[in-house]
Amino acid sequence: MLRTILVDDEPIILNELRELLENRQLIIVGVYTDPLDALRELPKTKPDCAFLDIEMPGMTGIELAERLVSANKALEIIFVTAYNHYASEAFNVGAVDYLLKPIRPERIGKAVDKLRRNRGAEQPDRPLACSIRCFGSFEVLMDGKPVKWGRSKSKEFLAYMLQYEGKWVSKYRLCEEQWLGYEPEQALAYLQTSVYRLRKNLSEAGCTQLEIAYSGDRYILRVKEADWDVRAFKEALEVFSQARSFKAAQQAISLYRGDYLEGEDWLWSDIPREHYFRQYEKLLEETAETGE
Repeated sequence: MLRTILVDDEPIILNELRELLENRQLIIVGVYTDPLDALRELPKTKPDCAFLDIEMPGMTGIELAERLVSANKALEIIFVTAYNHYASEAFNVGAVDYLLKPIRPERIGKAVDKLRRNRGAEQPDRPLACSIRCFGSFEVLMDGKPVKWGRSKSKEFLAYMLQYEGKWVSKYRLCEEQWLGYEPEQALAYLQTSVYRLRKNLSEAGCTQLEIAYSGDRYILRVKEADWDVRAFKEALEVFSQARSFKAAQQAISLYRGDYLEGEDWLWSDIPREHYFRQYEKLLEETAETGE
């Protein structure tokens, strides 16, 4: 995946750009409102590409691009600006693309496609196998190796979003349920940071099966081609309910390796934990009654 830095003196634009790019499986290794900070951290971030604003205090995006490329000849530059009269200068410094604000998702997609073609970025021959375990200790495994969480909040945020898999959840509800008691602006900042860190954790682990998207003040988590015990449990339970298949009942029972999110003290998980436990107990009773 391409390592990417973002530089814009407007934090709101930076957050919007970050959301759009992380939906496209880029690894954001640096986000800056000060161009000098981007230059200073260049040895640490080692980016493959940079998305730059042009009109910024202290140093223009054109000047920044020249200094970035001087330090790394292979660095790809894309400008994101509200002005169209810098295009000539932008392409003179070797820009891959020139995007006008407001940023449109489809335009971002075309720019990222250009980056990938330029870098010859290829997808791995075989994606890593993803397993999600919610019964017992919560963990996500990639080819059998646990995903490492930089912050415990990233782990909790993913577990929370898994409860609403495939459904849009408003950022206001997320702020209320995950950061209860915080001021709205502070809660929103924590939410954006958690989403960023979670996406980074998943990207670094090579996980493409869990996708977090954002649109219209709402987030959605989609799980694709993953071995997820909760989903398998629900499917087996449905088969048992409709067809009275005791093979399906035994499958569901075997998936219940412990209580839902066992050992975690997340208050929002108490109700679903009790719900799954009652379903499990009912399965045990019904299979015992038939002698299966």
